[in-house]
Amino acid sequence: MVSLLFTACTEDHSFSLDERRQIIVVHNLLVLEIESDSSQTHEGHFFFIVKENPYDTKEFDTIRLQGQSTGLKIKKDDSCGYKKTQMINLLPNRKYTIIHSGMGGRVRIQEYFWTDSIGNLRVDPTRKRKVGYKEVIGTDSWGT
Repeated sequence: MVSLLFTACTEDHSFSLDERRQIIVVHNLLVLEIESDSSQTHEGHFFFIVKENPYDTKEFDTIRLQGQSTGLKIKKDDSCGYKKTQMINLLPNRKYTIIHSGMGGRVRIQEYFWTDSIGNLRVDPTRKRKVGYKEVIGTDSWGT
C-alpha cells in the first residue's frame, strides 16, 4: 500500500496543449479545471473534467476542444449550476486558466491560455506555468 502511494506521488501529472489539433493531453488525469476570465456565469465559463472510470490506469487522456471526448466526465458550470456535457465550447477572445490537481493537494499544475477570435485555445507565452501544491489549510505554496 505504501509503495502504491509513493508511486502515485512520483508519477507524471503534466498536461500540454496541441494547438494545431486543439487537444489537451493529460498524463495521469486526476481533476482538470478550465476556467475563463469571464464573470458572466451564464456563458459557461468553468469546466470540471475527471475520468469516467476512476480506476482506469491509462497513462494519458486526450481532451478534445473541438468534438467529443471519450472516457471522461465533463461538467459545465453556468448560472443554473453544474450540467453534464460531452463538449467543451470555449468562448472567443478570452483568457483561460487550466489547473490539474488532486491527491489531497499533492498535485497542482496551473497554466495560462487565451482563445483567438474563433475560440481556438492558445498558450499564453507571457505567463509562466505554476507547479506546486495547495496546502490543506487553504494557502498556496508554489514551487519553481
